[in-house]
Amino acid sequence: MKKALSILISLVLFAAVITVVPVCAAESSKAKEILSSMSTEDKISQMLMPQFRYWTDAEGNKSGLTEINDDVAASIKKHPYAGVIFFAQNTVENSAATRLSDAMQKANAEVAGRPQLIISIDQEGGSITRLKQGTITPGNMALGAADDLTVTKESATIIGNELTALGINADFAPDVDVNSNPSNPIIGIRSFSDDPQMVAKHGSAFVQALNETGVISTLKHFPGHGDTDTDSHTGLPLINKSYEDLKKNELVPFKACIDAGTQMIMTAHIQYPQIEKTTYKSKLTGEEIYLPATLSKTIITDILRGDMGYKGVVVTDAMDMKAISDHFGKIDAAKLAIEAGVDILLIPVDTSSKEDLTSMDSYISTLAEKVDNGDISADCVNAAVLRILELKESRGMLSAYDGTDIEGRVEYAINHVGTKENHEKEWQLAEKCITLVKNDDKTLPLTSANRKVVVITPYDDETIPMEYAVRKLKADGKFPEGVEFEALSYYKKTADEIIPKLEGADTIVFMSENYGVGGLKGDTAKLADTVADEIHSKGGRFIVMSVNLPYDVARYQQADAIMLAYNPESMPEDPGDKTKEMLKYGANMPAALYMMFSAEDAPTAKLPINIPEFDVETGFSDKVLYQRGFGLTYEKEKKDISTLSAKLSKESFTYTGKAVKPEVSVDGLTESDFNVTYKNNKNAGKATVVITGKGDFTGSITKTFTIKKAANPVTVKAASKKVKYTALKKAKAVVSPLTVKKNQGKLTYTKLSGIKKITVNAKTGKFTVNKGLKKATYKVKVRVTAKGNSNYKSAKITKTVVIKVV
Repeated sequence: MKKALSILISLVLFAAVITVVPVCAAESSKAKEILSSMSTEDKISQMLMPQFRYWTDAEGNKSGLTEINDDVAASIKKHPYAGVIFFAQNTVENSAATRLSDAMQKANAEVAGRPQLIISIDQEGGSITRLKQGTITPGNMALGAADDLTVTKESATIIGNELTALGINADFAPDVDVNSNPSNPIIGIRSFSDDPQMVAKHGSAFVQALNETGVISTLKHFPGHGDTDTDSHTGLPLINKSYEDLKKNELVPFKACIDAGTQMIMTAHIQYPQIEKTTYKSKLTGEEIYLPATLSKTIITDILRGDMGYKGVVVTDAMDMKAISDHFGKIDAAKLAIEAGVDILLIPVDTSSKEDLTSMDSYISTLAEKVDNGDISADCVNAAVLRILELKESRGMLSAYDGTDIEGRVEYAINHVGTKENHEKEWQLAEKCITLVKNDDKTLPLTSANRKVVVITPYDDETIPMEYAVRKLKADGKFPEGVEFEALSYYKKTADEIIPKLEGADTIVFMSENYGVGGLKGDTAKLADTVADEIHSKGGRFIVMSVNLPYDVARYQQADAIMLAYNPESMPEDPGDKTKEMLKYGANMPAALYMMFSAEDAPTAKLPINIPEFDVETGFSDKVLYQRGFGLTYEKEKKDISTLSAKLSKESFTYTGKAVKPEVSVDGLTESDFNVTYKNNKNAGKATVVITGKGDFTGSITKTFTIKKAANPVTVKAASKKVKYTALKKAKAVVSPLTVKKNQGKLTYTKLSGIKKITVNAKTGKFTVNKGLKKATYKVKVRVTAKGNSNYKSAKITKTVVIKVV
């Protein structure tokens, strides 16, 4: 499998309560103290991260290393390595993987004062996963299709929690390459998108989630592996872009994820001749080649550390990959990487046998000698080791390793890694990532009208997840009644062998597992053409399920429907009723088939990439066939709600001065299924409710209700205290003792009963007391009439006004 690259999680700064001095200052001094006590060989060892993937015994038998042996333990005790990297061969069982990580930490801790090991792994999710009993999760491009940061974070959280349970403290993930080249043979679905901004936001979310689980994240592959057409495992790629070009595209997600708090970044073994112009004579070809990014001071020190301000640890991609090992001597490659600004050399030499460990001893002593004699910069070595020690201090890894209760930790790992609960979450996440890009004549979802459905898979074991999906559909009551189903593999079979097996089928689901342009021109593509022609000649349907590089959909435009799953990880066995310790499996493929049959589980994801047109002769063109952001869902028959019964909470109301809005209910529907519009509901009279269907519902229902006039709306208050007048004054005294509530009409004083020399203005309600009244208290009756608002019944109220003349 392809190797993953490494990033570490952000350094958390703590402040002292009284002195307000960050703890990191003390951490730095402790790291420097340890550095000052290290020999040159110890420093070189601290810059190495070997693998113990396999072990070859004295008889020459080679097998995966699942438990520590005396030779490996001795090497770890002898050399204070930065850490080790685990592969699938080390993680066959959760219990053994937990014991192995613990044993390595204990071997390292036998030397007093040793920093703990960084135990790393490539657990990106999707097609790049190492835990044999772990949860795969959908994978980056699938997460880009869902384009939901909560989905991305939940996926990373599952990964981080499972690694922590096994004692693995660093993940070489996320891959934040921008997959801008559809012919890229190594990145592809490991990338979130071909859009740098989308990669940036999902990469940052992934980093943050890993950080919260306590696992160090690692960005890869700096400064970008997404625009290559060569795999650096097998060759030395070249990207002919300028620094300005990279800043607009490749470097965007790296900068965002640095800001999000990553602590480790992995380099790419790629030449960038417009940026690093220094050459080296290849030991393979004898030709001058450009220094790849891993060995480039311009890229690692000047750009990453200088321009981008990155202060964390830089780890190389594996130094045994052919991009490095074919062209550079081991010692030369190490010298160039160290002086470029790299901190950790990943898999610098093979360590699969006792003889290999002797070679490791020689490798370390040779590099140390070169440091001591000035051939390798001691300043670069010291700076690198200090960064590693500061990273470990930020993660609490300069303290003694706690190796207690290993049995409890093993039990915890068994009960929390790759469990049924995590696989159920994985399925739910996968469903949110499935993308539908073609669905002619409503081919999907499949129904009882599709009498016989045959799924043709690339490999024999991929029939298992298809059968699992159908079993799950039946258990959930969603498999169409009367449909016959079969899954068969086209592995190493010709069209003449496959066609007879399709007898009676009216629907074919052809699984395309493409890994490059060559696959779109070869036998598999030709077989798909033949099968499509055969089923179409009989009036049947041909459906493509793309399970790896989604660019293959451009090749299969003869399909009636095309669905994308973005992950070719299969299911080695049906998990049945197991709840833990089951073998890992991918949920994307069976989830895609499940959704082909289930109208309730309609796909909602969108393409995270542009898919260009494809021609068998010329390959991909510059013209886009499907735009990024495109995606279909099932077209459902909308139900006319006018056939349903609707009710109002009340059909008669009394005017209150506010708009009247009776509650609405429609039989069998929820409030999310319709909109409600009110008309003429602000005044007395007849009002209308229009209920309009939305979503899966169309049509409308009209209901009426009545708003009555208010019976006695007017509230008139007399003055709360007696009003005093001086009878001897010549001037007229004026008061307004009555008030009426707002919006209840205008007051008109229509009749005055009492002393004639006390008068009232019918419009304003102002009282006038004339001269000549005796000193006495008078009670004057005033009739008040409300006018001016037709929403109220007419109202006449009589009030008594008390006026005291003194």
